[in-house]
Amino acid sequence: MRSLTARWPRLAAGAALLATTALFVPSAPAHAADELPDLSVSFSTDPVAEIDNSGTTVGMYVSNYGQADATAVTVTLDLGKLSSDVVASVPDWVDSCKLAAQKVTCTVGGLAPGQTEHTYPLSLASRTGAAPGDAGSVGVTIAGAQDDANPGDNTAGFPVTIVASGPDLVAAAADLNDKSKPVGEGDRVPLYSGVLNEGDSPATDFTVRVDLPTGATFVERYSDCTYVGYYPKNVGLPYVYGPGQVTCTVPLTLKPGEGLLLFDDETGESLFNITFGRNLPGPAENYALFSTALAGEAETAKKAAATKGNGPSFAAAAEKLHAKAVRAGLARKSVVERELDESDNYADFRYWSRKNTLDVAVTAPPVRGAIGQTVDLTYEVVNNGPSDGGGPGVVITAPSGTVLLPSEWCYTDGQPGNTLPESAKLRCNFESEFPSVASGYGRIKPTVKLKIKSTPGTDGTIVVDGATSSTESKPENNTARIVVAVGNGGPGTGDSGDGTGGTGGGLPITGAPAATLAGVGTVVLAAGAVLFVLFRRRRVAFQAPRD
Repeated sequence: MRSLTARWPRLAAGAALLATTALFVPSAPAHAADELPDLSVSFSTDPVAEIDNSGTTVGMYVSNYGQADATAVTVTLDLGKLSSDVVASVPDWVDSCKLAAQKVTCTVGGLAPGQTEHTYPLSLASRTGAAPGDAGSVGVTIAGAQDDANPGDNTAGFPVTIVASGPDLVAAAADLNDKSKPVGEGDRVPLYSGVLNEGDSPATDFTVRVDLPTGATFVERYSDCTYVGYYPKNVGLPYVYGPGQVTCTVPLTLKPGEGLLLFDDETGESLFNITFGRNLPGPAENYALFSTALAGEAETAKKAAATKGNGPSFAAAAEKLHAKAVRAGLARKSVVERELDESDNYADFRYWSRKNTLDVAVTAPPVRGAIGQTVDLTYEVVNNGPSDGGGPGVVITAPSGTVLLPSEWCYTDGQPGNTLPESAKLRCNFESEFPSVASGYGRIKPTVKLKIKSTPGTDGTIVVDGATSSTESKPENNTARIVVAVGNGGPGTGDSGDGTGGTGGGLPITGAPAATLAGVGTVVLAAGAVLFVLFRRRRVAFQAPRD
C-alpha cells in the first residue's frame, strides 16, 4: 500500500494546476432575479373572529409587497370548515365580494407595488342557542395573473370562536282586530303576545310591558303588576282614562331559543285583555306597544301615579301557561316568524276603532281698550266629548283696525314656523292630545296680544278644530266672534269687562259654517307611549292561537 505521504506532492501539484487554469476560463454573466409581485392577506383584528349572535364583520387587508404590478387579483374565503352554528354572509354594502357554494370570492383587481386595499368580505354570527367554543375555521387564498415572488404566504386562515353574548329577548304582538271589525265602547279583545330568547344564555326574571293610547285599558288588575295612569281626576266608566300602562315581572327562566306565549295556544285565552271607553276616537287606526326587558333594565314612567292591582297573580298565571307549553312541547316553538328583527325588544300592534263624535267649542269674552293700546285677548277651548281629540288647532283672525302680536305656539298664517311682528291672522296648535272634559282636563284658556291701531271692526273670529278622526257634532260652536270695545281702559290692562258682555260667557257665532284648520294632523299620542317614534321595524307575522 502506497503511503498518503508519498502521494501528497503530486496531489498538491494537480490542485495548483487546476487553480491556475480557472483563472483563464471566462465566467458566465450574472442574471438579476425577475421582478414579481408579492401578494399577501392580513386581518384588521386579532383574534379575527370571536363571534356572538349579534355578529362580527371581518376586516381584511390585501397587499402587494413585491416589485411589480399585480393584476386580476382575487381573494377567496373558504367557509367549508365552519360549524353549522355559524351564519355567514357578505355585508350588503360590499359590492366586490360574492357568496356562493360556501365560498366568498372578492374581486380586488390591480395592485401596484406597495399598495394595500382594505375590505370587509364577511360577516359571521352565531345561531340562536349555539354553545360557546370552537366553531371551525375559514381558509383564505389570494391569487393574481402573475407568478408570485413568495407563494408561501398566498394562503392563510383564521379560527372562528363562539363567545357567550347573553340573553337576547324579542317581543312580538298581534293586532287586536282588523279594519272590518272595529272596536268601540265596552268591547273586549285579547292581546296575543309573546317573548322569545334569541340569545345564547338563559333569561331570568324578565319583565313585560304594555302601553295603550287613551281610550283603552286593561281588563285585568294583577296584584303583582304595576299600573300607570295619567288622568287621576277622570269621571270613570263608561269613559276610559287609564291605566294605560302595565309592567309585570315574569319569574321564569327562558333557555336559549325558548319562547313564552302570554296566551293559551289551544283556547285563545290571554293574560292581557283590552277594553275601550266612550272617549275612544274613531274611525281610526291606533297603535299600541308591547315590550320586554331583562331584570333591572325596565324603564319606569315619569311623573305618573303607579299602583298595584287587586286581582290575581300574573306570575302564577304565567307559570301555569309555561308549564302547559313545556308539557305540550311548545316552549321552543318560535314566537314569531322570521320577519321579526331579532334584536328588537319592542313590538307595536294595532287596533281599528268605530266612528265617534266630539264637540269642541270656543268662547271669547269681549275686550276693551283705546286706540294705540295693546290688550290681552283670552279665549277658552273646551272638548265636551264624548270622543277625545287632538290639537286643538286654532285660527285667530284679527278684527280690521287691529293686529295680532307674536304669541307662543302660534305662527303667522302663510308663514309656517315663522311669526311676523304683526299678523292679521295667527295659526296656533296646543297639546298633542285633547281629551274630553270627562278626563278631568279637556279645557285650555290661552291669551294672545291684540294691538288696536284704529277703530276695530266686527270681522274678527277665533275658529277651533278638534284635530281628530271623530266627527264634530256641533260645528256651529267651533267659531267665536272677537269683540273689541273702544273705551278708556289703561294701556295694556286688557280690561275685559264693559258692563254688557261680562266675562262669564262667550260670543259664539251660531248658524255660520265653521272654518276648518288645514294642515292639522289627526295623530293622537297617548301619554306614556311616546316611545312609538323610536321603533323603526318591519311588521310582525304572529302565530295566532290554533282553532
